[in-house]
Amino acid sequence: MPICQSCGKNWTWKQTFKTIFRLKCPHCGEKQYESASSRIRSGIFVIIPLIVLLPLNAWLDFSIGMALILAIVFVIIMFGFYPLILKLANEEEPYW
Repeated sequence: MPICQSCGKNWTWKQTFKTIFRLKCPHCGEKQYESASSRIRSGIFVIIPLIVLLPLNAWLDFSIGMALILAIVFVIIMFGFYPLILKLANEEEPYW
């Protein structure tokens, strides 16, 4: 779970999910940024389902509706796990 870099308090899964798009600490109110390593991990976390879903779709010849349902399921799973892989920083970090 993320730890605020300003006050050092752990965020719960629910607090993280509520602030997922603005990343403001629920304890001290300071703006936080996603760390570079966390952005890389979350990018990989998004690419892996695509790598799995696209060939699976071509191989099993899913209908558009079935592919859409699988994509929605993958998005829900990714949003559910995102608070677990999020790491915070006080400043916006470059990728390298």
